[in-house]
Amino acid sequence: MNEPSAPIVKPDFAIIEEIFEEVGGGNLRIPRFQRPFFWKPDTMRELFDSIQKGYPVGSLLLWNTVEAFESFEKVGPLEVPSVSSGSVSYVLDGHQRLSTLYGVLRLPQEFPKGPEQSDWRWWIWYDLMSDSFVHHRAGDAPAYLFPLRALLRTVDFLKAARILQEQLPKESPALIDKAERLAQKIKSYKLALIRIQGGSLEQAVEIFFRVNKRGEEMTPDQMVSALTYREGQNSFDLARRIDEIISNLTEYHFDEMSRVIVFRAIVAAAEEDILRTNWTQLAKKLGKKLPETVDVAEASMMRAAKFLVEELRVPGSRLLPYALQFVMLSEFFRQEPECTPQQIALIRRWFWSSSFSGWFAGANSTNIRLALGEFRQLGRGFLNAFKTIRLDDVARPYPGNFDLRSARVRALLLTQIQRMTPLGVDGNELDIASLLAEYDSHVFQYVSRNPADHVSNPANRILLPLVKGRAVRAQLLNISPSLRSRVLDSHSISVDAYECLERGDVRGFVESRAVYLAYLERGFMTELKITLPQSDSGEADIDTDGGEWR
Repeated sequence: MNEPSAPIVKPDFAIIEEIFEEVGGGNLRIPRFQRPFFWKPDTMRELFDSIQKGYPVGSLLLWNTVEAFESFEKVGPLEVPSVSSGSVSYVLDGHQRLSTLYGVLRLPQEFPKGPEQSDWRWWIWYDLMSDSFVHHRAGDAPAYLFPLRALLRTVDFLKAARILQEQLPKESPALIDKAERLAQKIKSYKLALIRIQGGSLEQAVEIFFRVNKRGEEMTPDQMVSALTYREGQNSFDLARRIDEIISNLTEYHFDEMSRVIVFRAIVAAAEEDILRTNWTQLAKKLGKKLPETVDVAEASMMRAAKFLVEELRVPGSRLLPYALQFVMLSEFFRQEPECTPQQIALIRRWFWSSSFSGWFAGANSTNIRLALGEFRQLGRGFLNAFKTIRLDDVARPYPGNFDLRSARVRALLLTQIQRMTPLGVDGNELDIASLLAEYDSHVFQYVSRNPADHVSNPANRILLPLVKGRAVRAQLLNISPSLRSRVLDSHSISVDAYECLERGDVRGFVESRAVYLAYLERGFMTELKITLPQSDSGEADIDTDGGEWR
């Protein structure tokens, strides 16, 4: 058999609309061996923020070949034509970036705005007042929020500009000028491309591996660490200090928190913008103050972790709904508060409200900055109610599928832990944090793996240690009668659900337990005065990722 000819690798540049023409013509496709779209809303907004500033956003690695591979029918939320005859280019690296750009900028006017994250995440707006990219989920958007979908469409741009003139006649000239400048930046922005012509899939993947390995992005903490590294008598190594902080957080099982989040808590302690900071400027600002700032931040992070474990019963970072909740609490404790009953009650309601409603998933940099300021004011005793974070936001419904990357799923699991610490089949309390450290997500065992039994529903998962050769269903059915009631109650398993399991009706067990879990959740929400969900069940939005705590 002939060896495949060596591929030709050529660096290139293209404006965004040129790439869109290839996508829209069906000639540039996402192969099915790529991961589906998983970017969170804040990551999508950050991409446009980088383009507006003229920052590089990484190269798209495109492989042009006559070989046919299965590909996704959609790029982002939009269908693309079937593969045309002849050669086709496949995206080997850059799927998330390309899908974000194409989905947001080519979004049709009639595309739904929500309430599911899979819908509203594609509606990104530019806030012409605050100069920031935002998501807007509730009601009609105000006129000063300019839809990104209109930037590359002349007719839609003029329509949005006309609305500005009608609703904000005095401010509209300046605001329209801002929108025009943004449109020009996006139209003229050149994406870096690496085009691979020919060769085999194996060769293309090898090129991808080498390019990606060499081009791996430097994280913010690594950048500032390099900029502030000092040797000699006044030596200081930020990277080493972050390692030490993470090691110390082991005491509260928060050692899985990502380095970036620990770094953001340090930046917050310096009262700098944790999301949109010029790292070179930050390093200069901190200068000799950085060692002291890190020490103060470490103490407040330890108190935040202790509070989460002891007051809110979060058994470690793996089940924390949003990593930025940790940063907020760290700033509260940096003020050395008295921790009055009123403060604790307000923080408890904030924690659960933001976890159930998904506030952090839609929050922009301005929201985060203002919220941090309010936590500082609360810690100093100057504030008794939040303004930026709406505690009356509607809670998202019971999640219909189990995925630990969903803050809503984590909130559901924490709700069960709030009621009662889960017991083992021997009646002894389980050490949840240790089990998570040992088994990771596998500790949430399937009762059934049959798709007909609502296999993906959270009610089909039970937190129990793995026992070799013994399925969780068998463990539940063999609990001693003297212990059964307590053990089942600790896992939020109703009598009706257990009777279904005894009859061999696993589907009935999952359905009955799901109803019971949702009922318990709503009761807990009512106690905290959280606005109840508007539907019984919904999608488990993927709005966190493992990178936040690993």
